[in-house]
Amino acid sequence: MNLIKIYLLIFFYYFISFSIYAIEPPKNLIVQVIEESKIQANTQSKNLNLISVKYSGWIFDSSISTKNYCAAKGEMFDSNILEKFNHTQPFQFVLGKGIVIKGWDLGLRGMRIEEKRCLVIPSHLAYGNRRIGNIIQPNSTLIFEVKLIDILEVEK
Repeated sequence: MNLIKIYLLIFFYYFISFSIYAIEPPKNLIVQVIEESKIQANTQSKNLNLISVKYSGWIFDSSISTKNYCAAKGEMFDSNILEKFNHTQPFQFVLGKGIVIKGWDLGLRGMRIEEKRCLVIPSHLAYGNRRIGNIIQPNSTLIFEVKLIDILEVEK
């Protein structure tokens, strides 16, 4: 009987620990500035700007013990910072045109050059129920750290 009590206590301890420290994926986009721009110019990114960014992306891992959504980084699936992903050039795209996932179009508005943001993007603002490659499963929440390198031109 004592052995059963011990097993139950261990089970409840792990169950409660996981419940307290696990973090559920957010239902809405989370945007967190993690590095302020040191440039004095007030130029901010807006829709139809051609912008240049450096980024890394991770799968959101709800089993990580944290209260900070940006810290719930699972497996890294892409980066143009690390050479292992075979592309280190800044990524350029027109903001707000639907060229990238919706979470980027929304989360990168109002950025200043050299600002770095963490975006925690729920699946409906990322790839939805589509599987992307071998890592991004359907309905995955994604985490990106994105640094704005430049605002190159304004599309007319």
